[in-house]
Amino acid sequence: MKGNNSIILHSTWFGSFLLEEEKVIEHKLFPKDPEELAIRRLQRKKGDILAEERELASSIEGKLYVASSRLVELGELVVVDVPDILPEEYSFDDKLLHEMLQIVAKSELKSPAGSGVHIAKAINTIQDINETVNILTERLRDWYSLHFPELNEKVSDEDFLRLISTLGERERIISETDIDIISVGSDVSEKELNFYREFADMILKQREFRMDLAEYLEMEMEREAPSLTVLVGPKLGAELIAQAGSLEKLAMMPSSTIQLLGAEKSLFRHLEKGTPPPKHGYILQHPYVHRADPSHRGKVSRLLANKIAIAARVDNFGGDFVGNRLKEEIKEKLKVIEDKK
Repeated sequence: MKGNNSIILHSTWFGSFLLEEEKVIEHKLFPKDPEELAIRRLQRKKGDILAEERELASSIEGKLYVASSRLVELGELVVVDVPDILPEEYSFDDKLLHEMLQIVAKSELKSPAGSGVHIAKAINTIQDINETVNILTERLRDWYSLHFPELNEKVSDEDFLRLISTLGERERIISETDIDIISVGSDVSEKELNFYREFADMILKQREFRMDLAEYLEMEMEREAPSLTVLVGPKLGAELIAQAGSLEKLAMMPSSTIQLLGAEKSLFRHLEKGTPPPKHGYILQHPYVHRADPSHRGKVSRLLANKIAIAARVDNFGGDFVGNRLKEEIKEKLKVIEDKK
């Protein structure tokens, strides 16, 4: 294949692709086996380059760009909005994705790890499941709308899934709920109704698994990182640990790095294109930061990042609990900052 400066290497859960002007020009699909797919996903999370990626890169005679820092050995990193590559166009289905994610979750939670690494893996898994559940729910809503389109506007996602899982058929839902409507949807066969029910069941199981993981995560955060948990909450604390790689790695970071965790793309654009530098990453989620006056967010972000660094070091190296003290110190300094308006 001839070289071209616009060729970008990008990988998804089901294959690796070469893109030119947002179109796929070459690809290497992964085996349609959940275990093989899980192995490749775990390799990518570890930062490894896949054999399929090396093979595609070697086919380029000229400059190659890559869409992930993991692949900088193969080409020059660019920050681009990669177009959606739909798995169904390559005969990969949602069931295969679900089976692969289950294997990945079990593998990551079983692996031997030090302080905080299980937390990082658990929050990453929850984020993966969130994305998957949202996609699958939207697809079920779209498919089921052929039969009962009006239901989309009447119920939440959870009620929608449970109604289809337990009742399935439009007339049963109308008769056993307070939804009083004449539907314009078409009739479907029993086979299609069974698909609807199985699809809804699969999504509900993923939601239940996500809740189990969230409970596990909260308990682990309270046990492994009590000061950090009190300071920023279990979810944000876990996301910071995940982005750092482990509690130990977070504890070793300077507060200026912690402040920008999750803002790597914005920082890269600033360094490459001179756009305004980011002032915060994940910590924007914290009420102290996102409720702050925009003119003070930089100061508040630095203040919170400094206290996060202290909490992470205390938790990692076995110091006495300092979460409440750090929280009070932040509140006092916030009053000073607010008084300067």
